[in-house]
Amino acid sequence: MRHLEYFLMVSKELHFTKAAEKLGISQPTLSHQIKMLEQDVGYALFNRIGKKIELTKVGEIVQQEALNIQNSLQSISSQIRALTKVEIGELKIAVLPGEITDLVSTLCIKFNQLYPNIKVFVQSTDQVEKAVLENQADFGIGFEFNRDDMLMVTKLYDEEFYLISNQSTGEQKASFSDVLDSPLILFPNIHQCRKILDKTSHEVGRQLEPIVETSSIESILKLVRNGVGSSFVSRTLYEFYDTEDLFFQHIEKPTLTRSVYLVMKKNRFINYAARKYIELLLCEIERLRFHTEEDEIASLKSSIL
Repeated sequence: MRHLEYFLMVSKELHFTKAAEKLGISQPTLSHQIKMLEQDVGYALFNRIGKKIELTKVGEIVQQEALNIQNSLQSISSQIRALTKVEIGELKIAVLPGEITDLVSTLCIKFNQLYPNIKVFVQSTDQVEKAVLENQADFGIGFEFNRDDMLMVTKLYDEEFYLISNQSTGEQKASFSDVLDSPLILFPNIHQCRKILDKTSHEVGRQLEPIVETSSIESILKLVRNGVGSSFVSRTLYEFYDTEDLFFQHIEKPTLTRSVYLVMKKNRFINYAARKYIELLLCEIERLRFHTEEDEIASLKSSIL
């Protein structure tokens, strides 16, 4: 294992002196250990060209297998911690930028209260699948994912968008086209919610012209409360924030909806922290009575138990 550890550091740095410094050993000792590994393998692992080195074809094979062994050892440690239910460690979640981050971050408050010794890292990225595939995240949450043989994608729930305002119109529904004529407070066009609104307005031959754009949901709610305008928000945001003093209407012609998905890497061990967070998320979805696909949720529950 020591040989593989040293080899991986050299293959990363492609420089014996730098690798030795990172490992905290002398350069001659490192060179000797790599030679011993090459003798065991029976082939050279590096091409030495002056002061520069590069992996040989055999070295590339050994590098990949050494990484697999390293991941397996990490998995062993994770499974042992999970088996003994040690409530320590890290949880890494990849989410799409925008309002979905609010959902994940808000749940982190309750999660931290339940498991204060687990560190949570929320990565906001447009490449959620990549983060999951490269083991940079335990799982990801977003709206649309490509079906990949290495990924398990589960629909968590379907949700609709509401029109919110500070005064009641007496109507439960509002026409999307009619709403566009009133002052609107919206997320910037980089947000997933705004992208849906832009796409829908284009389909009905209109263009969104918000009076205010802000990436802060708190600011949107404050502006709506003060009568600056109305806004479109997902049911997720409406439920997770203090909106009891606001009025909402369902949108029609067309109805605005989207699906929220959870994505995990197939055959990857689901650590204790990830299991507990997903369980908390599913309980919250059930409490809010979102529309779910029962078979998919049941399959997800069975995979994390």
